[in-house]
Amino acid sequence: MKTTFSQRLVLFTEKRLTIRKAKNRITDEKNKEKGPVREWIEAILWAVVIVFLINQFIFQLYQIPTSSMESTLLIKDRVFVNKAVFGPEIYPGGPKVFDLIDPDRDDIIIFENPNYISRGPLFDVMNRVIYMITFSLVNIDKDENGDPKAQLYVKRLLGYPQDTISFKEGEVFIRPSGFEYPVNEADFRHSSELNNYRQRLFTEEDYVSFTAYAQLQAYAKEGIQAPSGLSDAYKQNDLGLTDYYHTYQEFYRLRSQLVPQDLSVRSESTRYLNGFYIPDGYMLPIGDNRDNSGDGRYFGPVAISEVLGKATFRFWPLPRWGILD
Repeated sequence: MKTTFSQRLVLFTEKRLTIRKAKNRITDEKNKEKGPVREWIEAILWAVVIVFLINQFIFQLYQIPTSSMESTLLIKDRVFVNKAVFGPEIYPGGPKVFDLIDPDRDDIIIFENPNYISRGPLFDVMNRVIYMITFSLVNIDKDENGDPKAQLYVKRLLGYPQDTISFKEGEVFIRPSGFEYPVNEADFRHSSELNNYRQRLFTEEDYVSFTAYAQLQAYAKEGIQAPSGLSDAYKQNDLGLTDYYHTYQEFYRLRSQLVPQDLSVRSESTRYLNGFYIPDGYMLPIGDNRDNSGDGRYFGPVAISEVLGKATFRFWPLPRWGILD
């Protein structure tokens, strides 16, 4: 007797349900055999995976390691970094996806430290993963003093593509594309309706001292006796800090006058005097604490593709929590 199509369908369905039921029974029996320790381990591993995926593709917690962004961000402030806004990396240190939007001028951005000396791609990935899954509490990459190395930087995006950025006595001058002359940053911010976040520590007297020190070093480098009274103009300031950019600027400026035939010295003098032209696809990050920040003045423009995210919210300490702008 032949079976109809409907009968065959019923038999097939019953067989599949029987197999599924048997599989579910086997799975349930295996789960019963699991001890509580194994269940805890599996739960922790799943939590780690979820935390990593959130940190890698959506947002990351980041702890501020230095004073370069004072007074906007203080040392040990903890912030949320939006990783999705500029396109997340497929894996730590890898290529980005969905990077359709570029950061805007004045965004607080996080990016790879251009001066970071890698200990190898495997260590870098492991360090970034541990940093993420511990909510930025653990950084296994230490320097010789046991302090965490700054693999990532948080700065403010100041120089935009086709800008020319120059510096004089700690002040920034911006000449955007189409401008004939550079504009003092304070005036540029006012005309562009941008807030002024800069914090300055040095005085005019400090720059007299910095200039004197740079000139003393230039004369000594060329084996020339420095003018009398120049040593008296140099005095260490109470902060124990130096505007290194200004010092290098004055050092090479004077040396280019003392040894004009040295083309390498003249080239360095021109570079420090003229500042940076920001090519397409690049930006120049600067710290808000202008007189104590190792930033784009020293390592130059950074590729926009290297920007990992935007710091959007400070959640710790609680008295200072709030949106960052």
